[in-house]
Amino acid sequence: MYIMNTKNLCSIVMVAFLSLIAGSASAVLISKNDPLYGMGSLTVDSSTGLEWLDLSVTDGMSFNEVSGQLGFGGTYSGFRFATPEEIFALFVEAQIPDINQPGDFGHIGTQANAQSALALVQLMGPSYQVEVSGVLLSEIAGFSSQHASINGFDLIQMPYVTVREGVGGQSFGEVFTTGSWIFPSNPYEGVGSWLVRPVPEPSIILLMCAGLLLVFVRVRLNS
Repeated sequence: MYIMNTKNLCSIVMVAFLSLIAGSASAVLISKNDPLYGMGSLTVDSSTGLEWLDLSVTDGMSFNEVSGQLGFGGTYSGFRFATPEEIFALFVEAQIPDINQPGDFGHIGTQANAQSALALVQLMGPSYQVEVSGVLLSEIAGFSSQHASINGFDLIQMPYVTVREGVGGQSFGEVFTTGSWIFPSNPYEGVGSWLVRPVPEPSIILLMCAGLLLVFVRVRLNS
């Protein structure tokens, strides 16, 4: 009787494991609630195992202000600044077709970018949004981890996506992957921070649960 139950339990665990893998393969960017930061404040990238904090959460905070809250006990404990390469990978996962390579200066604004770029803006929470004469401009802009002292100032890379809707009857998505010289101690309205933290792989969690389940069954068999 117990042997049959063990086989059934193993089968159930294996089916759940395979289902989870299939679900992870199809789901790339997923919105997630957080009790501390609010509804839909996190975006999980299942392909990289990174959890992104919405830029709207840190909107208007300086680079130094956010840095001071990254350590143990801080408001953003567990997070770190993302690299430009990680942000570029996020844009790729968002299926934005025209993107600058990391390190290039400038931007690409195309009609093909608009839908995917707007979806990413809505997912990550706009750090800047304004409507002028019926034209909506939505933007996500944030500090990243790459910075160096130049002429006494810090060079903070600021990748961001700008979406203009209804301009001349068309929409354009502008995807910048570099920034400019910024005072790290000054807050900037419409600028947040690209913060990430690793999340446990679902398969690892499932395997741990499966292991505990099998230990429980073996104890029952030996009892």
